[in-house]
Amino acid sequence: GGCAQRRRRKMAKTAVLAALLGIALEMGPCTALPRRPWRASRGYPGPRERGVAPGPGNGEGQGYQYGGSSSEKTFEQWLDHFDGANTATWRQRYFVNASAFASNASFAPVVFLCVGGEGPPLTADVVKTGEEHCALMVDLAQRHGALVVALEHRYYGKSVPTPDLSTDSLRFLSAEQALEDIASFHAHISDTYGLPARARWVAFGGSYPGMLAAWSRSKYPHLFHAAVSSSAPLRAVSNMYQYNDVVARALADRDVGGSPTCLRRVRDAFVEIGGMLGSMTGRATLGDLVGACGGKLDMEKEGAGALVADAASGVFGVQGNDPSCTEEACNIEKQCAIMVANITLSPLVQLAKLIKVSNGGKCVPIDFASEVASPLLNTTVEGGTERVWFYQTCSQFGFYQTCDPYSQCPFVRGMGVDTLDSYYRLCGLAFGINGSTTEARVAAANIDFGGLEPGASRVLSVNGDVDPWSALSPRTPRPGMPAFVVRGASHHFWTHPARPTDSPEVVRARKRIGMAVDRWLALPSAE
Repeated sequence: GGCAQRRRRKMAKTAVLAALLGIALEMGPCTALPRRPWRASRGYPGPRERGVAPGPGNGEGQGYQYGGSSSEKTFEQWLDHFDGANTATWRQRYFVNASAFASNASFAPVVFLCVGGEGPPLTADVVKTGEEHCALMVDLAQRHGALVVALEHRYYGKSVPTPDLSTDSLRFLSAEQALEDIASFHAHISDTYGLPARARWVAFGGSYPGMLAAWSRSKYPHLFHAAVSSSAPLRAVSNMYQYNDVVARALADRDVGGSPTCLRRVRDAFVEIGGMLGSMTGRATLGDLVGACGGKLDMEKEGAGALVADAASGVFGVQGNDPSCTEEACNIEKQCAIMVANITLSPLVQLAKLIKVSNGGKCVPIDFASEVASPLLNTTVEGGTERVWFYQTCSQFGFYQTCDPYSQCPFVRGMGVDTLDSYYRLCGLAFGINGSTTEARVAAANIDFGGLEPGASRVLSVNGDVDPWSALSPRTPRPGMPAFVVRGASHHFWTHPARPTDSPEVVRARKRIGMAVDRWLALPSAE
């Protein structure tokens, strides 16, 4: 989705912060350049016993009249669900749309939950149109008379439970806490709307919210009847070399406008970049070619070469590929058209043209102080949003998109660029988390959640075959867990609002998801 794409751009910049802060590297200004980890945005405290349903916390109460309101609401949520001695609470945002809700007591009511995740603040549209993650869910709600609800994830959007984003404050940010938030929210909505225990809840989400949707079903089968998990990397890994392997395959895929020639020229262009980053003359020439901000001497500032290399690789936003986009160089087909337009020219010359087109003619920023250091080290709620998802990668998931020599990555490989260690150094700089700790926590996450085998039933996994995140998501059916791959589709493209230009594959995917939900809701509410 759009937020995932924006996050990938931001994380590439943070990945080279190590250079700015004086970490020793082999090639001077050609500093560490990891790829971006993606993307790329609650229960009134009753008795402190786990499993006790919280009561209403925002004045809604039993007298609430069902209607179509989707105004912003909040409820009181525990800061720490796992420390019974910690009684701190905060207000978590959510939205409700009851316009289609059939609340008859003669049957089991249906509730559709749009799970919030990393990204900007949720708006009322999340339960009206569904926006990028839940548009299909909102459409299906009409068919099933479902109550539509959406919960904003802690620390994203306007649901920030602490006064700042310091490392000490971020210790309350984890998938486990988020899942407990969801369980508490379930109790709050059930109490507010007088829902019976037999109500059938279905969780929907794409990307990280898709992970949480699947885990809501696996962790709380007595609360959630089913889940639709789109483009969700359920298996955590530190070294996600697979991401750029899929990028390479997509650039060669004729079905989405790529070609083997395009991939070859992209590879050759980055070989040229790698060579130029190794010398002062080469860096100055490269800066001029791609339109770096400042003069030739600015390319000798710490990390400048890495930001230029990032601008080059960042134009290939495969995970957000939209075949019907109309802007210049906005998808794989149009990017490859530029790369192969004149094969008598150097691939790097064509890539430089692509960079300038993608940047709208603006120069490529190479000032690490403003582009990298300040956002990553800013611990204020208003200015420190780039820290939040990065903290989750360091403390739980990894997902570091490397460009290792043994991989199929089409960008700069080796030479200290795009390495796992560069990410680990940043985790240490930003949060005091070292690589060994990250690896241990990634392993623990897979044990806790099950990786590709979460041990759940009625969880549908859907992936796009040109989405790099599909490499860590279930692509084939498992017992109780149906799965399928959408040919030619990028990151949870089928969860977006429907458009006339959608491919037949995306249209069929929505129908298959709808049929699965139909089957599950025909079953009685049971674990």
